[in-house]
Parts: sequence; structure tokens; C-alpha cells
Amino acid sequence: MSARQLIVLVVAAIAAVGALLLIRGLGSRQAEQTSAESEQIAGQQVLVAARDIPQGAALAPSDLAVALFPTSSVSGSFIRLDQQPSAQADFVGGVTRRPFVQGEPIVAASVVQPDGRGFLAAQLQPGFRAVAVEIEKTTAVGGFIQPNDHVDVIVTARLNNREGGGEQVNSDIILRDIRVLALGETTTTQDSGNAPAIVEAGVAVLEMSAEDARILALGDEMGTISLALRGVQAETVGMNTPSNGRQMSQSSGSVRVHAYGAVSGGN
Repeated sequence: MSARQLIVLVVAAIAAVGALLLIRGLGSRQAEQTSAESEQIAGQQVLVAARDIPQGAALAPSDLAVALFPTSSVSGSFIRLDQQPSAQADFVGGVTRRPFVQGEPIVAASVVQPDGRGFLAAQLQPGFRAVAVEIEKTTAVGGFIQPNDHVDVIVTARLNNREGGGEQVNSDIILRDIRVLALGETTTTQDSGNAPAIVEAGVAVLEMSAEDARILALGDEMGTISLALRGVQAETVGMNTPSNGRQMSQSSGSVRVHAYGAVSGGN
């Protein structure tokens, strides 16, 4: 084989290898492009928090962003831009009912448009009222109750015992699982620190229905209001069922302690 033939064979081999690499590169690019287009087709643009947003914040344009979520991960409660293209502008000025972390999808039910109303009015769930009641540190779990905790409301009334003389004390839970909106000037839950903060307040603002507000007003007139903190976990159904009118009494000197059913009010 002559030198010229050898050179021709080497050049042909190099050209073949180059063509093979070019074909593979084009195939890889096309596969990546197809994959990216597939992801675009399968995803949804969703309104999200651009930063950590505390509860009760009035949303600013810088608080809102758009992120691509896989279609299979998009909940019906998310705000999709294909359904509401102006969502970023529509939610500016809304007040958050709860905190959001950066990147978390904004949920419409957790943002309320105040329409000129105050902060607390925007925090209320539909159909509920905010009711203030005087409390003392000794009747509010030592000051460890915080906004957004749930409590039971207890009323303790002292009555003169006409039959045997002395004093009769009645105490009972009149309302259960009531959300605390504020304690004094504190309206947000503690979210940092190495120890729980003690909130010393003389007034608690509770969220409740109109009927529960009536019961609370009646209980406040009858005696002293105390708050019992409930745990985060759901309680066993029926474990706090009222005694249906049965009474348990214990005499101690001239004081008798009774447990009754819930106060209903009226004549």
C-alpha cells in the first residue's frame, strides 16, 4: 500500500468518526429539547410566595412570584396563571390568614381582600365573630397561650347557698375548641427563639360563631372566665362529651363544687 493510499484511508476514518460524533451530538440535543418541551407541556404556572410571608401581612408585589409545578402536583386550591393570568396583580393588598414559606403555593382561601376593613376583620373566617374577653395570667395557662392556639372556655361562678349557708362554686366548660385571634396587642404566633414566649395580656380576642358569642357573654356575666389550652393533635371523639345534666358534688366545709352541662342561657 502506497503512502498516498494510506493517507486517504486515515482521512476517511477521521471523517467517519467525526460524522458519528456529530450525529450522536445532534441526537442528544434533540432528546434534551424534546424532554424540555415535554416538561413545559406537563407543567403549570402557579402563584407562589417570593419570600417568607408572616400571618396578617398585606401582600406587596415583591411578595408574589410564579413557579412551574408538574401537573400531577398541582392542587385544585392552587392559583394557576392559565386560569387567572392577572393573579400577581389581583392578590396585591390581600391579607394572609396564615404564614407562607418561600416557594409555597399561594392558596386563595388563605388570603382575604380586606376591602378597606381592618386587620382583624380580615383574619376572621366567614360567618365568625371576634369577641374580646377579660382574662388574668392565672386563668390563661400562665401566659403561654398564643394567637392561633385553640382553647376551651371555662366559667366559674360563686353563688350564696341559701339552704346550708356558705358559698357554692359552679365551674364548667361552656365553649370548646375556640381559636385565639389575639392576646392584648399580640396578634402573631411565636416562630423563633429557644423558649416559649410568655404573653401577659388582660384581654383575649376569640373567634367564634354568633351563638357562641352569646354564650360567652352570658358566662362572663355569671362569673370568672378561664382559658384551657388544647393540644395540637386532634382529640379522641367523645372524650369531652358533656355529662348530659348529671351532677357530681363534693363538699368541703361550706363550699360545694358542682359540674354541670353547658350553659344555654335564656329564661
